[in-house]
Amino acid sequence: MIKKPDEVFKHSRRTTLKTAGLALCAGMLPLGATAASSGRVATYRRPNVSGKHGERMLKSYAKAVRAMLELPPEDPRNWYRQAIIHTLDCPHGNWWFMPWHRGYLGWLEKICRELSGDPQFALPYWDWTIDQKVPDCMFDDVLDPNHPAYMSAVQDFERSMSGVISGAGYWTMQGERFNGRTQLGQLLARRIRFEQDLMFDIVDDPSGRMFFDQPGARGIRREQAGFSLATSDACAQATIHTALAAPDFLTFGSPKSANHATMAGYGVLEARPHNSVHRCLGSRDCNFVEPRGFMGKMLSPVDPIFFLHHGNIDRLWDVWTRKQLRLGLSHLPAGSELITKLPDEQKSPAERATDYYRWARQPFLFFVDAQGKPAAQTRAGDYASMASFNYDYEPGTGEEVVPAAPAKPRPRAGRIASGTILRREVYGTEPATAVLRLPGARLEQVRTAGQVMVANITLNFPLMAHDAYVVVLNGPDDPTQVDAGSPFYLATIMMFGHRGACGALTYTLPLTDKLRQASAAQPLSADGTIRVRIVPMQAMPAHHHHPGMTHGEAVELLAVNVEAY
Repeated sequence: MIKKPDEVFKHSRRTTLKTAGLALCAGMLPLGATAASSGRVATYRRPNVSGKHGERMLKSYAKAVRAMLELPPEDPRNWYRQAIIHTLDCPHGNWWFMPWHRGYLGWLEKICRELSGDPQFALPYWDWTIDQKVPDCMFDDVLDPNHPAYMSAVQDFERSMSGVISGAGYWTMQGERFNGRTQLGQLLARRIRFEQDLMFDIVDDPSGRMFFDQPGARGIRREQAGFSLATSDACAQATIHTALAAPDFLTFGSPKSANHATMAGYGVLEARPHNSVHRCLGSRDCNFVEPRGFMGKMLSPVDPIFFLHHGNIDRLWDVWTRKQLRLGLSHLPAGSELITKLPDEQKSPAERATDYYRWARQPFLFFVDAQGKPAAQTRAGDYASMASFNYDYEPGTGEEVVPAAPAKPRPRAGRIASGTILRREVYGTEPATAVLRLPGARLEQVRTAGQVMVANITLNFPLMAHDAYVVVLNGPDDPTQVDAGSPFYLATIMMFGHRGACGALTYTLPLTDKLRQASAAQPLSADGTIRVRIVPMQAMPAHHHHPGMTHGEAVELLAVNVEAY
């Protein structure tokens, strides 16, 4: 039997950090990520929205949201202007996903603190592993984007915002020579050449505009606030434990890419709960396929629940960071042990050659402070620690994986099987198929070592793909009969990011518990062969007639492999 993810964090004791470099990193991150181990106390504690402190903070949050909605659109702190920052600059599917959102939440929190008049305000988080429904309080007052204080129709948005964005200076040339490390350079990297491109995406895009008229500003209704089975599975404790088992930053925080405008793939946390909750709240009754609600698009921060959702993602990053430090493992991209505070031009060639150096220097140029001025911190490295905003979190799901004392990490097995692709195309109702061999002796080694297994699935998407795909593990010959409650259901691959997915993307999906469930329902073959199929969601009987389902170009299955760590 394969070991459950919640059993894998049993380690022997260890009393020192792995290297002096890691000790230096811990010293440079005195709050947030290392607050518990350093004994320091953060000024602000972000509460669980379902607790008594969360209830008080929600009152201040609503007060701030109302104040931001009432600000003129020329004020960068205006609620819609803040949402547009996400549309313009937010990374998904790459290793800058975590720090960018930490910065975005941190500056929004400062603005809320200023405009609410609550000097102790801290953004609540939504622990969707425990509360698998939209919290009832998020349907009250301006915490619901269908409230009359919001713009009710796209025409209102266009009338209010047209001209304002072009006057914000985003497309202004700085100096005589073009510089990619400017707002203009960053926007051109995303092919947003001028205000009209942005307004087209929000207002006119025939493939799916970003603005949603009321009463469709949120897909989930108060009277049916619960998650679908697929979303519940994406947020389940087993999923979270697999995400937190990641042995290094790239495995945890999504893969490396050339810049934060480029997708490379999704780690477990981004692929599963992040994308699924976005698409659940951004589709009719959480069905994933009928767009309804801002949360399914890049203008998602119009819905105040966005910041509670991402608060939980950020909290889990902190949990993972503290776990890494307890195990004496790096919690930053490779080369962080060479960190110095020297100016770039004085850093050694060895430091400049590291992954950490390139990651930390990535420009984040669109954040504004509590007074609406450009934020002073403009690099990814500025947001590597929660000390940036002097906060921590009330405990939630995942805390149990952090060892109580320094401990020894388990060994990493790496790749244990590579798949043979039998059918490459995913199109219409036809699945792509791959087979892999997982011999029983190898599975026993993984179990004995206390490791978790994940499946890495690489798909090649045509331009602007937004469709959803179901991944089936073994099971009946007809995979369309497998739903999210089946023991053969592995995951639903969700699209989320600027203008949909494009090119080759790798999705990392939890496998340990799923293989155990599938094997209990249908014993593995003698040689350990498993079959993985990628099925278009439109092929599933429940979705045949949904008008929101598209029939785009074929998606190609490039690779499937299994690794253990």
